[in-house]
Amino acid sequence: MTDLDDILNDDSLFEGFESDDRLFNTKRYSRTVKAADKVATRQRVRSGFDYYQRLFQAAQADIASGKRQIKPISTIEISQKSPIKQGNFYIDNGVMLYVNKIYNPENGQEVSESTNRKYKAHTVYENGTENHIWLLSLISSLYDTKRSGRMVTENSEDISLLGDYVTDYQTTGYIYVVKYAGQDQRFLQMKNLYKIGVAKNIQQRLANTSNEATYLFAPVALVKSFEIQNVDARKLETYLHHALTDKRVKLSTISPKGKEITINEWFIADLDEIESIINEMIVEVQRY
Repeated sequence: MTDLDDILNDDSLFEGFESDDRLFNTKRYSRTVKAADKVATRQRVRSGFDYYQRLFQAAQADIASGKRQIKPISTIEISQKSPIKQGNFYIDNGVMLYVNKIYNPENGQEVSESTNRKYKAHTVYENGTENHIWLLSLISSLYDTKRSGRMVTENSEDISLLGDYVTDYQTTGYIYVVKYAGQDQRFLQMKNLYKIGVAKNIQQRLANTSNEATYLFAPVALVKSFEIQNVDARKLETYLHHALTDKRVKLSTISPKGKEITINEWFIADLDEIESIINEMIVEVQRY
């Protein structure tokens, strides 16, 4: 398995995480679901998409770090108490969208949040398209079970409470990125040399690296860590290693007993590239 399509087609990633069918009751939207397919065709964003692209990248990084979560829309009732909000992110049919503006099409008056059927939303999509969609159609589309609607929660650092959202996420582990912190100048001089691993408890896992061949019998410094939720963390690590196959390097060192050891669990890759791949994988496997 070498790409994200393989991840999404591997049901074993989500083994053991059952959903409550009662959460998927969308009868009150049944009359309007079909209307969502009749909305205006999306158009390419004419200018300024770089700004929105940075917003999407920041949101994806927040998801990967646990500052935001992706929740099935069926677990969050969209209502006057919990309306569509300007600045929120949603996922419709696997594509992340950003609510840029909510407005009354008759007079152009903007509001910060609403569920009013007379209002429209200017939505921008991560694939570079945009739409001016009726709020009712947007809600209907998100609740269509065939489109796997999702809501991206707000950044936990920006708000004190996430409201009445259902917290049903289970942490399965952490992916960590470390760099060599020993005395061997060969490894210290290798630019962008990192080891990527997975653990239930990072501190505990890295407590004895000087005695382990996989860490080159040396201390390491933690560079980045990513919380993994509702996905088999070890299998995600395997996919990540596949994605970085061309970055893998073989290293040789001498064990405390004087035996030469070859290690192939380290990678030479730009940290931003590693982080981007990890973020993308974590986000992708939670979209559907």
